[in-house]
Amino acid sequence: MTSAGTTTQDQVVGWDRLKQEIKAAARDLGIDSIGFASADPFVSLKSILEQHRAKGYESGFEEPDIDKRIHPALDGSKPSSLISIAVAYPSKMKDPPKSEPGRYRGIIARSAWGKDYHQVLRAAMEKLRAFILERVPEAVIQSMVDTGELVDRAVSERAGIGFSAKNCSIISPEYGSWIFLGELVTNIPFPPDTPVTEDCGECTKCIDACPTGALVGPGQLNAQRCISFLTQTKGFLDEEFMLKIGNRLYGCDTCQIVCPKNRGKNWDHHPEFTPDPEIVKPLLLPLLDLSNKEFKERFGESAAAWRGKKPIQRNAVIALGNFKDITAVPKLTEVLLKDPRPELRGTAAWALSRIGGENAMKAIQEAASGEQHEQVQQMIRQAEEKLSEAGNQAEPKNEMSASADFKGNEFQPQVKETASGTFTIVTGHEGEGTPVYYDELLSPIGPLTLCATDQGLCHIEFGAFHVQEAYLQQWARTWIGDYVYVRSPEKLQEASSQMRQYFAGQRREFDLKLDQRGTPFQLQVWEALADIPYGEVVSYKAIAEKIGRPKAVRAVGGANNKNPLPIVIPCHRVTGADGGPGGYAGGLQVKAHLLSLEQTAPAPEA
Repeated sequence: MTSAGTTTQDQVVGWDRLKQEIKAAARDLGIDSIGFASADPFVSLKSILEQHRAKGYESGFEEPDIDKRIHPALDGSKPSSLISIAVAYPSKMKDPPKSEPGRYRGIIARSAWGKDYHQVLRAAMEKLRAFILERVPEAVIQSMVDTGELVDRAVSERAGIGFSAKNCSIISPEYGSWIFLGELVTNIPFPPDTPVTEDCGECTKCIDACPTGALVGPGQLNAQRCISFLTQTKGFLDEEFMLKIGNRLYGCDTCQIVCPKNRGKNWDHHPEFTPDPEIVKPLLLPLLDLSNKEFKERFGESAAAWRGKKPIQRNAVIALGNFKDITAVPKLTEVLLKDPRPELRGTAAWALSRIGGENAMKAIQEAASGEQHEQVQQMIRQAEEKLSEAGNQAEPKNEMSASADFKGNEFQPQVKETASGTFTIVTGHEGEGTPVYYDELLSPIGPLTLCATDQGLCHIEFGAFHVQEAYLQQWARTWIGDYVYVRSPEKLQEASSQMRQYFAGQRREFDLKLDQRGTPFQLQVWEALADIPYGEVVSYKAIAEKIGRPKAVRAVGGANNKNPLPIVIPCHRVTGADGGPGGYAGGLQVKAHLLSLEQTAPAPEA
């Protein structure tokens, strides 16, 4: 092999041969995807990072020197190439345990399932480094994972691992965003790979679903509002964030769960990432009794352990408050009165005020007379005021009797089990909230979730309910307010029947009561979409002209993308101005399938 750092034509061929050899060996090294890029500075990134810092969006975990983040460096040599690697991890858990009254559970984000990914990636990159050095002994190679100076996402995007998504993740065309990233800097002048040209299109599901609005724009994250960051902090949290954390103990997966690019993607070929259900969905109350030694023994191999037990125990207290678990009052009282950590005492006061009841009030009043910490005193006063205003002196009912996080997803509202054994997702108090009925339909384009209110069909989502749960919750919060999701095949029977007829080529028009919810402009666009004849296509421009807004082509595209009733309101019949397919929430393959179906279905008999 030629010497590192040289670039004659013959040597370029040699470096490309080595690159292909590395790619062929990647899987055996524990690497799922690998890409190569130049080590030129990330010039355009500098202004983005500076603006990010000026707006106060940083987490504080980043490398503080921005110049180091944009200029690849290599000890003892000049950097010539960057090697980016990706390792896929699972998004689903087999047989996840369920929460039960008095035995409520938290959830740890998928990135912390199994063994700490830092260790796994370092091991893989050390194997890769040894592989290269065996062939080029004089090469200089340095690796980094997560805590290095460079921006992992920028390196991986340049190296062709995937594209930078609106949720600030790198999305691999093959693996979605369920990947860990690492990179190596070397003086070997590898030929660079081509970046991925795919993107998110008009989809904004991640931004819409973010519980705290931390995604302030496409590819823009305010880390100070991000639940994933907040669960890792060690201090007090504002009530706004405690309510939104739900039962998350570490991290947040919402923006990845709702992403259409992740639909159906689950990677279980790395056994080291296989989750232990009792660790990643642990019972909450026992967490509060863990010693440092016990915490390390139980969670030490997980990436969730790097900040110690305090954040996870504080988050467990928050979760018990959000569950309104009356059985937790004795333990929360003990934390409030005896725990040496102010953050835990103050959070316990908040949780007790959420649960309510005479014993909670007694605990708050007892703590008020002896607490010395100023912020805890303030939280105790706020808890007492909340309990007094509510007049809540009677023991409350347990408000949950089933899984706190439907089929493995993190809990946001409350969940109940109905008499028929199905699950109901609830916001507000028991018995309140507009019922939103749903059922699932297995179709030629995959599972669909159909939703309806008493006024009519209101939403059709591509994917099963548990996959699209977070997005459906966000939609209901936005357009309904207090809501209750109830599985009801009976309520969706007619809609399901007509959808099956459509996919069988036996129906060209739908005859269903609709409950459309959107802005006046969106409703105007959707009305025009409904008039597009079966089997025909029109452009965004034509729709804009039809509604009397010829210059609002982009806005029409946005309203088309927000259509909550695809297929029934045929947004798939709209194309780009150049006749191209344009975007589609269900994906271009689904759009092509629907158009092909309509063009080949036989005409109905007269």
